[in-house]
Amino acid sequence: DGLASQIVGFSQVELDGVRSRIRKEETNLGDLMADAILWQARQVAKAFGVPSADVALQNGGGIRNNDIRGPGEISKKDTFDIAPFSSFVTLVPHIPRDQFKDILENAYSAVASSSGRFAQISGFEVVVDLAQEARDPDNPEGQPGHRVRDVVLNDGTVIVMDGIVFPGPALNVATLDFLAGGGDQYPFEDASYTQLGVPYQQALSNYVAQGLDGVIGADQYPTGGDGRIVMLGP
Repeated sequence: DGLASQIVGFSQVELDGVRSRIRKEETNLGDLMADAILWQARQVAKAFGVPSADVALQNGGGIRNNDIRGPGEISKKDTFDIAPFSSFVTLVPHIPRDQFKDILENAYSAVASSSGRFAQISGFEVVVDLAQEARDPDNPEGQPGHRVRDVVLNDGTVIVMDGIVFPGPALNVATLDFLAGGGDQYPFEDASYTQLGVPYQQALSNYVAQGLDGVIGADQYPTGGDGRIVMLGP
């Protein structure tokens, strides 16, 4: 009751956390969670002595409310319902571009089964062709995956085009410690990472209250998302 009485913001739109969608496609709540992780990682980067994050990944399986929230007030209880696990915002620096593509291939390798590994994203756009061969996490060298066709950062930097990785600087990835440690078979491998001391629930609460000044706008978070994940094929 106490958490329900603590209002962190107001949503102008229905926020879609229904499991059958958030594990298979972009939703506006998925966008909001990924944006919260990216924003929070950037806010505390200097204090932790880590580089600023370029992109963020939130697994759909970590978003647990399985319903629609809003429009209307969003409370602290809502943020715990959405993000209830003891997962912390984490920064994985200097991920090579080809490894980042592999990470995304894993994220979109089991879409048909509504696997919790499905990535909601921030900081970039991705085009995924489900008609292409999926990555086999148990045999990635034999079946590396070819579903990720395009990856373009928000500033226009091309990471992948037509399935080909463009050369360039490595990426600093904000995510959850669960994924950075290999959860959902995310191939971060032995990359070092820094847990940034903020649970992902708190990141969501902070982002709504501070980053968005208390208003989850319908223009910024429209129903169905803003088009940052494009799914092609069956």
